[in-house]
Amino acid sequence: MKTLVCFGDSITSEEKSDDGSLRLSSRVRLSLQKWNVINAGVPAETTRVALTRFQEDVLRHDPDLVTILFGANDASRHRLIEVEEYKKNLEYMIEKLGPSKVILVSPSPVNERFQHARSNEELKNYAFAVRKLAKKYNTHFVDLWTEMINKDYCKMLNNDGLHFNKKGYKLLADLVIRKMEKISKSQASKRMLLL
Repeated sequence: MKTLVCFGDSITSEEKSDDGSLRLSSRVRLSLQKWNVINAGVPAETTRVALTRFQEDVLRHDPDLVTILFGANDASRHRLIEVEEYKKNLEYMIEKLGPSKVILVSPSPVNERFQHARSNEELKNYAFAVRKLAKKYNTHFVDLWTEMINKDYCKMLNNDGLHFNKKGYKLLADLVIRKMEKISKSQASKRMLLL
């Protein structure tokens, strides 16, 4: 059985929301039952802190794929990790895993009406940094920022303006599942060519 590790902050953490609706790892596990899906999300975490548990929570599982979704806390005024350090921290993760095992996910926008610790102007810089890293390393990439900006993203967020509601998790999980299915098809095609 292949292993997926979902690595991130509070948007990745936990299996269910307070209302009982499924979150990222639960939705992926339900859709892709041939995968062992491990939730390695920790609330309030930045990429700097995530590096301290990267070996234990990610590498020790010898995963086939890892979703990496950070940025909401890195870009927050009270935990600020500058974009350059954010990029270096993500690069470390990519290089340790190998680009073919990484699904980089750009951070999402916030509802600024309720969210005062982060701004979309600042978060956009982190989202674009993720896009550039995906291109530089040729990793798999889910452009969550663009997907949400192009929709009515405020309707996908809880009243805190940051965390996802049921609609937000459906979008995120669907994007990750589609990406994983595409990766699996591509790998199957490559194996057929080798036969």
